[in-house]
Amino acid sequence: MAALATSVLSIGLIAAYGVAQGPPARTSGPAVGGLNIALLDVSYIFKNHNRFKAMMDDMKADVERAEAGIKTDQETIQNLAEKLNAYRKGTPDYKNLSEEITRRRGELSVKVQLQKEEFLQSEAKIYCNVYQEIQQEVNYHAAASGINMVLRFNGDPVDATKPETVIRGINGPVVWYAKERDITPIILERLNRANLNPGTNRMGTPPSRPGVGVRR
Repeated sequence: MAALATSVLSIGLIAAYGVAQGPPARTSGPAVGGLNIALLDVSYIFKNHNRFKAMMDDMKADVERAEAGIKTDQETIQNLAEKLNAYRKGTPDYKNLSEEITRRRGELSVKVQLQKEEFLQSEAKIYCNVYQEIQQEVNYHAAASGINMVLRFNGDPVDATKPETVIRGINGPVVWYAKERDITPIILERLNRANLNPGTNRMGTPPSRPGVGVRR
């Protein structure tokens, strides 16, 4: 059943929804080549999106409960298999118990596959809904701030002791950027605040906004 846990909680990002409040502060800095470009660390937002983390924790608990049920079924089948050794081959009792074991194994296999598909679909829906929230919030912020383009980037620092981060940094599309171009803190703060106050309307009084600052 370990395969169920590893296959669930492993889908990548998917598509586009959102909630927000109050018009965002305008991103500072001049337009570049006629474009006002901003950067967004989507991975960082997923890692720190409070409701997303809560939903994934709930799903992980569901997976663990499903695994416990599968383990119980496996133990039952194992006990029947041991009981089968007490019967002589060719006898009706041996034949009946052997058929029951085969049936239970088949049913368990189908059960595992169905649960795996169910969890994968649930996970995909969570990712999709949250990513849609991110896109909608970015769309609103960009429109209100005069941003023409938002590019995805990874703002994690490069660690010389971790080769994968070095390779990521070298291959990343962004070599340098002005810190005010990173709208990740603004979008994340608005998403988490909106989830705490889901009834708040964007048309209400705009709240005060802290500076972008350093995220890490």
